[in-house]
Amino acid sequence: MEDWASFIGKVGRQYDERIAALKAKNIDTKAIEKTVNAAIKNFKSEKGQAFIIFGEPQSGKTEMMIALNAKLLDEGCDVIINLLTDSIDLLHQNRTRFRAAGLSPSPKQFSDLPSDPKSIAKKQWVLFSKKNARDLEKLIEALRFTKSVVVIDDEADYASPNSKINSKISPDERTKINELIYNLLHDRGKYIGVTATPARLDLNNTFENDTELWVDFAPHPEYVGQDFFFPRDGKVFYRLKQFAADEGNERIELRNAIFHFMFGVAEQHLRDNQENFTMLVHTSHKMDEHSEDIRVIHETIDALSSGNHSNFQTYVNQLCKIAEGYQREEPKLIVKFILQHIHQNQVVIINSKGKKANITDILSPTSLFSFGAGGNIISRGVTFDNLLSLYFTRSVKGKFTQDTYIQRARMFGARNKYKEYFQLWVPEELMQNWGKCFAFHQLAIQSIRSDNGAPVWLSDHKVTPTSPRSIDRTSVDFENGEMSWALFDFEPALHEFMMLEEDKTDLEKLKALGKIFDNAKFPEHVRRYIEQDASLRDGAVCFHKAGEFGVRSQSYEQSEIDNVRRKSKGIFSNNEFKRGNHPNARHHLKIFYNPKKKARLFYKINGHSIRFMQNRK
Repeated sequence: MEDWASFIGKVGRQYDERIAALKAKNIDTKAIEKTVNAAIKNFKSEKGQAFIIFGEPQSGKTEMMIALNAKLLDEGCDVIINLLTDSIDLLHQNRTRFRAAGLSPSPKQFSDLPSDPKSIAKKQWVLFSKKNARDLEKLIEALRFTKSVVVIDDEADYASPNSKINSKISPDERTKINELIYNLLHDRGKYIGVTATPARLDLNNTFENDTELWVDFAPHPEYVGQDFFFPRDGKVFYRLKQFAADEGNERIELRNAIFHFMFGVAEQHLRDNQENFTMLVHTSHKMDEHSEDIRVIHETIDALSSGNHSNFQTYVNQLCKIAEGYQREEPKLIVKFILQHIHQNQVVIINSKGKKANITDILSPTSLFSFGAGGNIISRGVTFDNLLSLYFTRSVKGKFTQDTYIQRARMFGARNKYKEYFQLWVPEELMQNWGKCFAFHQLAIQSIRSDNGAPVWLSDHKVTPTSPRSIDRTSVDFENGEMSWALFDFEPALHEFMMLEEDKTDLEKLKALGKIFDNAKFPEHVRRYIEQDASLRDGAVCFHKAGEFGVRSQSYEQSEIDNVRRKSKGIFSNNEFKRGNHPNARHHLKIFYNPKKKARLFYKINGHSIRFMQNRK
C-alpha cells in the first residue's frame, strides 16, 4: 500500500529549484549562492548563534533572503521568522515577492497562524512579522510550544539593537523591541541579521553577534551604487544638481526639478526605453511639509494640463528653455511629448496624514510620470523600480549618522540601463556630508573584507557611524586626537630614510610604511583612511623628520620616556606641524624615539580630528 502521508509537504530541494528559476531568467546568482552557502556554514557551526549578512543598499537582498529561506527549509528548520521594519507597505512588498517564489510552506503573516499553539509546533512555517511590540508579543505567545526558530531580521540595525545598552539602572535593561526579539530567540533560536549598515549591530553587541562570522553579500552585476554616485575623485557622470540650502525659494527649486524629471522621462522614451518612471521628493520628516511638496507637484501638473491656466504659458516658456539641454536638434519635440502625455501621472503622499496612499503605484510605477513625496519609508527598506529622479533636502542640525544617511540613498540599485541620466537634486553641504558618510562607511567595510579582525568605524565633527546611545561603552575603544601605536626599535637608516625619501609620492611612502610596520605598529585601517584622502593630491601627508623624546625637558617621568608616551598630555603638538615640509598638510606622521632607541609612530590630523571606534569584545 502506498504511504500517502509520506508525501505531505515533501516538494524536493527548494533551494536548487529557486537558483535554477533565477538562472532561467538570466539573473546572476553567484553572489546569492556564495552568501547562502556561507550563512548555512555559520548556521551549522557551534559559534553560529548570531551573525550578520551585510551588503550594499538596494543590492538585491530580498532575492538572497528568499534563497536563504529555501535552503533553511531544505535543512529541516521548523519555523523561519522574517522580521521587517514596522511598515505595512514593506511587509506586503516582501510577502508578495516571497509567495511568488513558490516556497513551501507558503509564507504567512503571524496573524494567519492557527489559534492553537500546539498545532503550530507540528509543522514547518515561513512567517512574516513587523517589528512592533504588539505583533512580536502575539508571535511569542503563538510559538510558545515551538522547539526551534530561526530569526532572519531584515534591516536588522533598525529597532532591533538595544539603545539602553549603557543603562545606569541595570546592565540587563533592554529597549522593548530588543527585549521581545531576545525573548523570541530565548535558548531555542538562531539569529541572522541582514542590513546594508551593520555598524550599530557591531558597536551595540546586538544579540552578541560575532563579527568573525559576518557574511559579505556582494551586489549583482547590474548594481549601481557608491562608486558611481559618490566617486572619490568627485567627477560625476550623472545629472547632479547641487544648490545652497538657503539660496532662493525651495518651491521654485522643486518645480525646476519636476520639469527636469519630465524631460528625463521624455528623453528615455525617445531613446526607446519605453517605461514608466518615478520621482521621489524627500524634504522632511514633518507631515505638514509633505503636504506642501505634494501641492507644488499638483500645481505644476495642473498648470501644464490646461492651456487656460494662468501659469501655463510661463511654465511652457521655461520648458522651452530647458529643452535644449535634452534635445538640441529638435527641442520642441521633447516639449510636445511632455504636454501630450501630461495626463499620464500619479502623485502619492507617503507616511503622512489623511487617507492612506497605495504606495504600490510608485514601487513599480503604473503611470508615465509617477511622483512620491513623504517620510521615512522613502528612507529605508522599500525598493523603487525605475526611479529616475531624487529631490533630497532632508538634513540634520547635529551630526549625520552614517547608517541613517546610507539607507537614504534610494538612487542605488539596478539602474545600469539609465544611470548616466539619473537626476539627483541636493544641497551642496548635504551632499558633502552624505559623501563623507559613504567614504567612512566604505573604509570600515574594507577592514571587514580584509579579514583584519573587528571592523573599525570612523567619525568626525559632522559624521558618526550610529547613534551614540547605541554604542556599548563597556567594550568599544575610542581613538582620537593624537594617535600612536606599538613600540619598535628605531633604525634611522631604514625608518628615517623611508619617511624623508624625496622621489616617492605620498601613496608610495604610505604603502612602504605598511610593509615595514605590522598592524600593531601602524594599523591598516588608519593607513587606508590616509591613503583614501591622500590619493587625490600629493602633499596631503607630511612625513616629519624623527624627533628624540624626553632629553630636553625635566617634566617627563622616566616611565613616560621609556614608554615614549605621556600619561595625560600628548607628544605631537600642533607646533610640530610647521617644522615639516608640508605644514598645511591634513595628515601628519612622525616617529618619536627615546635615548634607548625605542620608538613609536605618531599620527595627527590638521583640523577637525577623526575618531576611530572598534569593538574589543
